Amino acid sequence: MVSRRVAVGLILIFVVLAVLWLFNTVLDNPIKTAGVVNNPDETGGIQENTIEITSSGFSPNEITISVGETVTWINRDTEEHWPASAMHPTHTKYPGADYGAEGSYAGSQACVAEGQPKSGAFDPCKPLAPGETWTFTFDQIGSWAYHDHLVNGIYGKIIVQE
Repeated sequence: MVSRRVAVGLILIFVVLAVLWLFNTVLDNPIKTAGVVNNPDETGGIQENTIEITSSGFSPNEITISVGETVTWINRDTEEHWPASAMHPTHTKYPGADYGAEGSYAGSQACVAEGQPKSGAFDPCKPLAPGETWTFTFDQIGSWAYHDHLVNGIYGKIIVQE
């Protein structure tokens, strides 16, 4: 009888500790649990228009911004991800870069051989390692689909308005 009471007591203590740990984790990391748009930058300010990349996809997977605003992608996964403009594999849907210029991959992608994006190209030109960020400023009005170049089936959209 005593051992049964002890076992029930230990289970209750374990459940209470698990709930407290979970509650504390949610409060300590609102970015991870909310999955969204405001991340502190290195100066302690708020960085708007942040998209987290996880194994589940982009979060949020669609945002609306004003022309001239910047969007930052941050890889929160343990694997590499590569956000890039539609259409796969050329990444040339977003206007602004001279995609046909000499030095771009096969004359169609926005990247030069050194892995740096051409001016205006919506493509980081390389995978983002876990924890790495990439920032792009949208100067073209429109609805701009993008995808994860490395993981099939992960899509997002940036809607740029005046």
